[in-house]
Amino acid sequence: MSLLFFLCGLVFGSFGNVLIYRLPLRRSIQGRSCCPHCGAVLRPQHLVPVVSFLLLRGKCSACKETLSLQYPLVELASGLLALASLSIAPTLLSAAVLALALWLLLIIAVIDAYIQGIPDVLSAFFITLSCIYTVLTGELQPLAFLIGIGFFALQWLLSKGEWIGTGDILLAVGLSALLGTWESVLFMLFFAYITGAAVAAVLLLTKKLTSKSHIAFGPFLALGTLAALLVGERMMSCILSSLQACEGLLQF
Repeated sequence: MSLLFFLCGLVFGSFGNVLIYRLPLRRSIQGRSCCPHCGAVLRPQHLVPVVSFLLLRGKCSACKETLSLQYPLVELASGLLALASLSIAPTLLSAAVLALALWLLLIIAVIDAYIQGIPDVLSAFFITLSCIYTVLTGELQPLAFLIGIGFFALQWLLSKGEWIGTGDILLAVGLSALLGTWESVLFMLFFAYITGAAVAAVLLLTKKLTSKSHIAFGPFLALGTLAALLVGERMMSCILSSLQACEGLLQF
């Protein structure tokens, strides 16, 4: 079953690359894949996830132009996320739904990194999958929605849409549903902001980013969500236990 999930993840990753390339350009996702440089239509042997890229040494078979590492990395990441879903979800059906949700979150994160925007159609599908997963697992706390959505909505209101966009709010709806518990949502936000701040600091120090530049937050939310799903519950339990212990020592 693990091999099947991994292979399916690779295939979905290949399709994900199509979405990443075409959706920001508002192009139809129908039609055969082609080289982004010369437009040559790719043959079936050129569409095997990861393997084709390695055999072609990362170059188009027609024009010999170098292809982006994004293609194999997205495919491999999709396969690994599908594998991770098996260890996270309680049942096989919920694992399949989670794998699709995480794959879609990966696509959203990559597109947001490129264009600093999230297509509404992807957000809608992600919210749907997240709600289905929550129904299957039976973990949904209203406080999780209140924290996740309220946090971003408040920032949007205070900044009049300058700090974050409506796409981030829609993404927060899906993330809150996917994580289900307020502890996981808090951990996700904490992890996302810490990693985002660290990356921004490095980019500022290396002068690849200025104080007026904008940085896409979707990728950090995706990383925070994955971290929350994998270790968030245990980490939050340790943190809460430590706080309770400190409170007990102070009272003593």
